[in-house]
Order: sequence, then structure tokens, then C-alpha cells
Amino acid sequence: MLKQPTPEKAIDIIWLSVVLSFCWPLPSDSSKTRVLVYKTLQISSIVSACSVLLALTYAIYLHSDNILIVSQCICIFMGISQQVIQGTICVINHDSLQRVVEEMLNCVKEAQQYEKQIYCKLVAKCSIFFGSSIVCIYLTSTVFSVGPAFTSASFPCDAEYPFAVNDTPLHVIIYVQQSIVCYQCAAHLCLSMFGALLFWFTAARFECLAIEITQITNTSMLIVCIKKQLYLRRYAEEVVNIFRFIVLYAVGVSTFGLTLCGIILLMDTPLIVKMQFVILSFTVLVEIYIYAWPADYLKDMSIHVSRSIYDTVWYKQTLEMQKDLLNVLVYQQPITLSIRCIIQELSLRYYCSYLSNVFSIFTALSAVVENDSE
Repeated sequence: MLKQPTPEKAIDIIWLSVVLSFCWPLPSDSSKTRVLVYKTLQISSIVSACSVLLALTYAIYLHSDNILIVSQCICIFMGISQQVIQGTICVINHDSLQRVVEEMLNCVKEAQQYEKQIYCKLVAKCSIFFGSSIVCIYLTSTVFSVGPAFTSASFPCDAEYPFAVNDTPLHVIIYVQQSIVCYQCAAHLCLSMFGALLFWFTAARFECLAIEITQITNTSMLIVCIKKQLYLRRYAEEVVNIFRFIVLYAVGVSTFGLTLCGIILLMDTPLIVKMQFVILSFTVLVEIYIYAWPADYLKDMSIHVSRSIYDTVWYKQTLEMQKDLLNVLVYQQPITLSIRCIIQELSLRYYCSYLSNVFSIFTALSAVVENDSE
């Protein structure tokens, strides 16, 4: 029987999967030299990705009459653009990320036995899915990187440059650069698991607090628990604010990619092109699910904290204590990841609705194509 990974091991695996994205923040006690090197690598990765985006745009312009090349360029363009946007957001939110990550590490390190059991339960709940996703993502990047060795392609990406690239040193430099960008794209796809890790951890802390609340016997203990709840809510809101626009861009990329996939599948295009877009669609849908699953659980646990008052022996408390407990029940505002006018509430219900809308778009596109053919 396979041994389930510990919370510490799970954090190390997630860190390793996103390390090339340079989005995992440095410890607050890092030296100035280490911070300078880290920020230089962050900016360099964004600039490198932008240079590949420009080359892909040039390739689309040159081969606008070749649906195979254009579709491949669009697929890669979407992945690399996500790297640029996510990298920029993480640079801006570095200090906030640093605070929430360090608190997560400290809490896991100092966790009591019942807290460790809750953490381990959540790790066991999603370890297989997340582990499989990480392996698949990096295998795909490896295939892209070594692909030119087995095909007629010159580089991992179907990019074009407005200058000669046949010179051996330049060819090697571009090949290495594109290979690095491929692996950095994989790291940025795994950034969704970094966000999910923080969501799961925050939800677990609410679950731990709910257990503490059930053991309340006097007003002093209630005050301590309420202070913890307010602190946890601020922590959860900070985590949500960090990933709000990352999720927004992921949803935008997903919507565009799925719509494009519907058009490609209905057109008379080569099978390889259709397979590329089907894989792209599956990837972006999995990415949204990785965010929606823990966000839904976080919403439930943030409400469950207040409702756990029902599990106390409130009927044996004084009348004043019962009134205080009633006040706790009145305040049951959940923590949700939402974006005004775009995402009302990221949850599994939203994800199901999103899938339903995707199929509706495919049906509408199919009807349009059939009418045109008639």
C-alpha cells in the first residue's frame, strides 16, 4: 500500500513544480543578493516569453494561409501569454504571496495532532489528481522540447524570425531559449496547483477552528475563537485577492480556446489540428477545475465555522453566553473568489455552469455551420 504524502512533502512537490515560474516567493529573511538575483530571473523570464510571443505573431503573419501552422502557433501563444500575465501578477503581489506562504509553512510546522490529521486528510483527497496532472504537464513540455530531434521542425515552437537563424550558435541559443520557455509554461500551468494549495490550506484552518469552537465552555474561549475567525477571514481574503486576476485570465484563455476549438472541430481541418485543440480544451478545463474545487471547499468551510456553534453544549450555557453564541450564528458571510460582472462565485456549481455554456456554444456554432452549408 502506497504511503500518503505528508503536508510538508506536498508543499515541497508543489514548490518544485512551480520553481521555474519564479512565482513562489523568497523567504522574508533572504539576503539582498538573493533577492536581486531572484527579481532578475523573474523579469528575464517575462522578457524571454515576450520575445517568443513576438516570433509567434510573426509566424502567424507569414503563414496566415496555412491553418496547421496558424493553429499550432495560437495554441502555443495562449500558453506563453499566460506565463507573461501570471508572472507579472506574481511580481506585483510578491509581498502578499510572501506573507501567506510563510504563514502556511509556520502553521504546518507548528500544527497540533488534530490539525495535522485534517491537513493529511486534504492531502490524501487530492494528491493523486494533482500528482498526475503535474507529471502530464511536464511530459507534454518534454515532448515539445525534444520534438525537433524526431521531426523536420527546427525549434520546439513554430516561430519565425525576421533574420537568418541557420547559423549554428544562434540556432542553439534560440533552441535552448524556447525549450526553457516550454518548461516555464509548464511551471505556470502548475501555478494553479499553487493557488489550490493555498485555498486548501486556508479551508483546513477554518476546519480546525470549527473543532476549537465546538469545545467552547465560556465567554473567554468564545472571544479567542472569534478573534481567530476574523484573522482567518483576513488571511483568506488576501489569498483570494492574490489569485483573483490570475483566475480571471485563466477563464478568459479557457473561453477563447474552447470557442476556437469548436470552430476548428467543425471546419474541414487536418486530424492533427483537431487533436491539438482537443488537448488544449482539456488542459484549460482541468486548470479551471483545479481552482474551482478548493475554492468551493473554502466557501463551505468559512460558513461551517459559524455553524459549528450548533455542536457546542450551548443549551447548558448561561443566557448571556447563549446570546453571544447567537450573534456568531448571525454572521455567516462565506469567503468566495468572485469578480464583479464576470464570475459571481468560483465554485463547483460555477464550473458545471461553465461546462454547460461551453456545450451551448458548440451547439450554436454547429447550427451556424450547418445553415451556411445549406
